[in-house]
Amino acid sequence: MRVLVISGSMATLPDPVYPLGPAIVATAVRNAGHEVSWFDALRHDDPSMALRALIQNWEPEVVLLSIRNIDNAAFPGVNKHFEEHLEIARTCKAATNALLILGGSGFTLMPEAFIEYLGGDHGVVGEGENAIVELLTQLKEGVTPETYIHAPRVAPPFLPPDRDIFDADWYYANGGLANMQTQRGCQLKCIYCTYPLLEGHKVRATDPSAIVDEMESIKAAGIDHIFVVDAVFNRPESHAAQICEEIIRRDLKMSLTGYFVPDGDLPEFPSLLKKAGFGAVELGTDSLSDPILERLRKGFTVSGAMEFSRRLEAAGIKQCHNLIFGGPGETMETMEESVANMDVINPTAMIATIGLRVFKGTDMWKIGGGEDSEDPSDPTRALEPLFFVEEAVADTIVERVGKWVEDRENWLCFGLNRRVNPRYLARLRKRHKGLLWTIFGE
Repeated sequence: MRVLVISGSMATLPDPVYPLGPAIVATAVRNAGHEVSWFDALRHDDPSMALRALIQNWEPEVVLLSIRNIDNAAFPGVNKHFEEHLEIARTCKAATNALLILGGSGFTLMPEAFIEYLGGDHGVVGEGENAIVELLTQLKEGVTPETYIHAPRVAPPFLPPDRDIFDADWYYANGGLANMQTQRGCQLKCIYCTYPLLEGHKVRATDPSAIVDEMESIKAAGIDHIFVVDAVFNRPESHAAQICEEIIRRDLKMSLTGYFVPDGDLPEFPSLLKKAGFGAVELGTDSLSDPILERLRKGFTVSGAMEFSRRLEAAGIKQCHNLIFGGPGETMETMEESVANMDVINPTAMIATIGLRVFKGTDMWKIGGGEDSEDPSDPTRALEPLFFVEEAVADTIVERVGKWVEDRENWLCFGLNRRVNPRYLARLRKRHKGLLWTIFGE
């Protein structure tokens, strides 16, 4: 069958991100013997016109539309990315009678809403690389699939993408990084996070040897910078350490980074990271006040986070921390405590977030008023971004966080558009590969 795979994401902040999920699905479809073409909405000034021309020339039998970002999860400056997919879906429906099948992480979080909003014929909920191939087999055999296909979890090793699909070289030139996974699933219990909804709580880890094989293939293609997009790279810490040891054993020279929890037990871990090429890391700290960390169920303490940060600094690893202001139980005193402790750490960069984006299926749903926002007669209402800000600080939080960001040159805030101007970031990208925040202050 002729299958068109569309990445509908138009998000470019802080960088355009290679559409890893759609690329993996397209690779699986191509490996199964189908003809594959791809369309990247981000790459076109007029996506609808370009997509219409591609459909008319190539005449796909099936269209797969991947939905990654529902919105930017940044308050108060919210960008509704789900609206960008509507024109793409309308173009598909107008230009072809091919079935429109929806999928992706954003779709998985709100399948009923997106089927209704975009007019999809079917949707794959969950990890799509195997489920899509099975669905295409059903279609070839004349079997009508269910509207919602709930995909089982995929066992490792996970299929690496063919990076000619969606042109990884373009993303490296314009985004400065490749991306890859070493595992799926997250064992943490943060009350707001959607990773367990998407990938489950059980960690499914790829063998370190296979992971480094993929890194070597990326480097062989001329890409030297990789962002590991696991929910958290250092959980379990032993698996992360084994990957580092395999990188060191092979003497693979690359610049690596990823998401980390600011806590760990292995004394040698920071030095292993540095030797393996992790010269900078991003840390999901969220708060540096113990009562708030406990309410968020982060699983670590302020002292543990600060000690881990100190160990990273001693190893020569640059850090970007994240703080969320306004979560459950937040007061002006707990916010000021977080700021004071972050000033002690004084990382290379710090991302400030106001409030928590509330998603159905998380523990924040009931806390944040999600049940009150539901409308069974209109599933598309779920697409509208819902945020929680603790009432005790709601009146002053925007002003206070804005002042804290303004007073610290290493702080930035997407919700307030502080130090994240797209043109400024584009100028930085022209002279720097890897994470842009690593050159703050240079």
